[in-house]
Amino acid sequence: MRLTMPTRRSDVLAALREAGSAGVSGEAVAARLGVSRVAVRKHVVALCAAGYEIEAVPGSGYRLLAVPDLPLPDEVAPLLEDPARWGLRGGGPTGSTNDDAKVLARAGAHDGTVVLASEQTGGRGRLGRTWSSPLGGVYLSAVLRPPLAVHESPPLALACALGVALGLERLGAAPALKWPNDVLLGEGKLAGLLLEVSAESDALEWAVVGAGINVRPPVGGAREPGAAYLADALDPAPRLGAVAAAVLDGIAEACAPLEAGEGFAPVRDAYSRRLATAGADVAVRDRAGAVVAEGVARGVDEWGRLLVEGAQGVTAIVAGEVTLRA
Repeated sequence: MRLTMPTRRSDVLAALREAGSAGVSGEAVAARLGVSRVAVRKHVVALCAAGYEIEAVPGSGYRLLAVPDLPLPDEVAPLLEDPARWGLRGGGPTGSTNDDAKVLARAGAHDGTVVLASEQTGGRGRLGRTWSSPLGGVYLSAVLRPPLAVHESPPLALACALGVALGLERLGAAPALKWPNDVLLGEGKLAGLLLEVSAESDALEWAVVGAGINVRPPVGGAREPGAAYLADALDPAPRLGAVAAAVLDGIAEACAPLEAGEGFAPVRDAYSRRLATAGADVAVRDRAGAVVAEGVARGVDEWGRLLVEGAQGVTAIVAGEVTLRA
C-alpha cells in the first residue's frame, strides 16, 4: 500500500479550512506547524497558484475564500475511502498522465502512486487514438504492481473499467461497459481507459492504468462527437475532486481480487452485468477492420475474453473492436 504523507502545503490548507471565515494568522499557522512565517507565506502563494482563492488581511492573516473545482490531491484525498491506498500528485495541466506515471514507475514508484490532471495536451486511448482532454474532465493514471504473470494481466484493464463504472455509480450515474474497457452513458462514451505494462521474464513488473472521465463539456459548450458527460445525468455535476476519489475507490474495489491472487473470476459477473452489448447481435473486427467473429455477445470469461456465440459455437475473443450488427 502507498501511504500518502501530509505535506506542509496540505497542512497550511488544513489550517485555513479549519479557520473558516474568521481566518488565521500566519504566526499561528507557523507555530502550529513548526515553520517560519516566511515558509507559511510561500505555501500560501503556492496554493494560490494552484487555484485556491486566499485573502491576505493585513494584521489578521489569511482567509480561504474559495477552492478550485480541479482534481487536486488536497481535494481528492479527504474523500477517499482508504487514503492510504493511493499516493496522489499533480492535479494541474500535463502532457499525458500515463507518460508521467510511466516515468515514476520506471523510477520505482510505489504501487498506488497516482498522477492527476485537470487537462492533457497529449492524451491518448486504445490503439493509439487521441483522447481529447480539455478542462472539465478528470484525467488520472495509477501505478499498479499486482502479483501477476504477463499472461494473467489482460483482465486488469477490464477490472479497472469496472472500477470506474462502480465509482460513477456511487455518484448516482448509471454507466454501462463496452468491451474491453470503455465506459458508456447512454450511447455516448463517458470514460476511456489505457493500460500499459512492463514485464521482466514472465512476471509483471508494473502496470499503468490511465482513465479519462468526461464530467462537463468544455467551456463554450463544444461537445466532442460521440462523447457523453457526467453532467448529462447528474445535475448539478459533481466536483472533479469527488469524481476522482470515487473512481479511485472503485478501481481499488474491482482490482482487489487480482491483487489478492484470486484472478478476475470474482468480479467477472459484475463486469458482464454492466456490458452494454450483452445479449445483442455483434460483430468483432481486428485492427485492419476484418470481421473475426459474429454472433450474440454472452459476457466475458474468467480471463476477460469476450464470448460471442455464433453459428459454429462460442468464440472467446482476446482483442478487437465490437459493433452492433444491424
